Amino acid sequence: MIQNHWARLPAPARVLLTAAALLLGAVALTFAMHNQDTYRTGTWDETSQSLVFGRILQIQNHQSAPGGFLGNYLVEGRDPQQDRYLFRENAPVRPEEYQPYTHQSGLQGLAFGWLNKVYSLINQGGEARERMLYATNAILLYLASLCLAAAAGRVFGPTAGLGFAAAVLCAPWVQRGMKNLYWCLWTWWLPALAGLLVWQLARRRGRVPGWGYGLVFGAVGLRCLCGFEFISDFLILCEAALFAAWVDALVRRAPARPWFFRMVYTGFAAVGGFAAALGVWFAQNVAYFGDAGEAWRSILEAATRHSLGGDASIPAVISLYLTSADPVLQLGPVALPPLALIALGAAGLALMALGQKFGLRPAGSLPALAALWCLGLLAPLSWMVLAKMHCQIHTHLVPILWNFALAPATLTVLGALVWQLARGLRRPGRKNPRREGPCGADC
Repeated sequence: MIQNHWARLPAPARVLLTAAALLLGAVALTFAMHNQDTYRTGTWDETSQSLVFGRILQIQNHQSAPGGFLGNYLVEGRDPQQDRYLFRENAPVRPEEYQPYTHQSGLQGLAFGWLNKVYSLINQGGEARERMLYATNAILLYLASLCLAAAAGRVFGPTAGLGFAAAVLCAPWVQRGMKNLYWCLWTWWLPALAGLLVWQLARRRGRVPGWGYGLVFGAVGLRCLCGFEFISDFLILCEAALFAAWVDALVRRAPARPWFFRMVYTGFAAVGGFAAALGVWFAQNVAYFGDAGEAWRSILEAATRHSLGGDASIPAVISLYLTSADPVLQLGPVALPPLALIALGAAGLALMALGQKFGLRPAGSLPALAALWCLGLLAPLSWMVLAKMHCQIHTHLVPILWNFALAPATLTVLGALVWQLARGLRRPGRKNPRREGPCGADC
């Protein structure tokens, strides 16, 4: 009955109600998990976050510096969180002490700087505004995660969507990291959301309008303006939904050529967004150094210092993170490291294939689900191959990559397996609702 009433609603009303429900869920999760409060849950990568608070302080005090980069106020006896403390205490700062950080564009500092000015109209207390900024960051991450979880649930069954959501809620790295204003973890989902929108447009309309690829361009560009780190992982996730639809079409012997070209166009749009962000970064460096040659040398130094060199081989770096005992997911007393997730994902796919052989049909396409899981494994590994020096140095940062690819893909597989079994246990004679595959109702 509820489904009938929902179907009678106009499409705009359904969209607005869905968006409101997702936003309400994101707000509820933020405060239920105390992710507006770093004092209760702890922080992650405090040194990098200090750069954002330095930029917020600069904007708060109506100061400026060439290029508009993130930065620190150089005060004697420096502490890694010094600029955060200065912000919290509304301490006066001198413009000549500001030291820009030119190794990334720093859009997040500008955005949070202006948002802080808005929040200062509500509350002048530094600690209160800090909590408001953290809450905003966490709400946006939960909102992006719930959107992806809803898509997984729609295609592979409700328990698959719950599995995706659980991968975020049970991730210790993410629960600490989502408050970090430097990394802005919600921007890590933007390319995946843009690729998902292209997939949805293609399924519903049979074609993708230019603005759909424009959103891919903007999503990747926005992510890169907040930092180029881990970019190979995000570019792969941008193609994930389209790749799954392409694999699904190939297996079903449906028209696969359109999906292939949608992947190509999405790839060009994503690389275009990356190039545009690089151009903005170069222009900022020219404004700061006053010389194009010096600006280019600064960019090359920043881009290569964590990619080239190092005494560890690529297999050694991959082995370091694959065999780590640190939990990617913490399910009560059960800790799941990377190898455990790989084993669970592979076993889940095998059991679903076995169930299908014995007449238990999965909610969505099993080949598409397998394709998503394989990309979930390969996406974090891509950064370990392309930036082994960065991975060798920043051992406290890299493990979080599992949480944005492998962990949600694995729990989606397990959730889909549960849904397949639940459908198989329904009493005989009861028809299951028909669900569309990843490439649409016709595939």
